[in-house]
Amino acid sequence: MESTAHAPASGEPRHITPRTYVIIFGWLTLLTALEVITAAMKLDESIRVPVLIVIAVIKALLVVLFYMHLRYDSKWYWVTLLVPIGFIVLLSSILFQH
Repeated sequence: MESTAHAPASGEPRHITPRTYVIIFGWLTLLTALEVITAAMKLDESIRVPVLIVIAVIKALLVVLFYMHLRYDSKWYWVTLLVPIGFIVLLSSILFQH
């Protein structure tokens, strides 16, 4: 029997390989270490907090895109994710104005 690999057709779900999971895990581990180091540094809070927020957002995107498979799912899932995030950003900007 001959085994032939083919790319998924347009309607078929795509599968993430175990190698990709390990790579993403490595990045998450590295980013977590970077968070711990950044939090432990004696940086000014106006620098430290934005850096930690950026790292947290990158980690959240990696988890959502790869472990939750949002990268290959329907675009409607993006809408259900981004609309509440938009409201959170809007309400936070209103509540925390100086």
